[in-house]
Amino acid sequence: MNTEPLNVAGVAGPIVVTTKAVWGHPAVTVGGVPAPRTGKRFALPTVDGGVVQATLRSTIADPYPTLEVNGVKHRTGPVTPILLRILALLPFLLLTVGGILGGLVGALGVGANLTIVRTPMATPVKALAMVGVAIGTVIVWLVVAVALNAAFS
Repeated sequence: MNTEPLNVAGVAGPIVVTTKAVWGHPAVTVGGVPAPRTGKRFALPTVDGGVVQATLRSTIADPYPTLEVNGVKHRTGPVTPILLRILALLPFLLLTVGGILGGLVGALGVGANLTIVRTPMATPVKALAMVGVAIGTVIVWLVVAVALNAAFS
């Protein structure tokens, strides 16, 4: 998923952050050209021909990473309502009752919910879809658990 172009004073072009749906390292481009990466830092070209270091920070509860340039933090997406953040993490509760299997299925549900948060749907529609994913993860967990129990009994 690509973020909207972000204009930062002194940087030679609009910055776009590309994030993966679930796992993987995000990529940063400036004016359509990939920025070199060293760990979590990116070298962004400046208008005077130099480079400025930028750090990309992300958290599990926020679907959009934050880009820090010269000590100034820039959001790469809109602010996510707290209800959607809670709903995004809801499938992780399977870890408490389902053990490792519940955690794995829950992680897939969280990945699906974070993808839903990034879509351009209205907030109530996103919330309903995320509740549906949470219910779906419980159903998948139950089916797999019953199948494994039957296979090893």
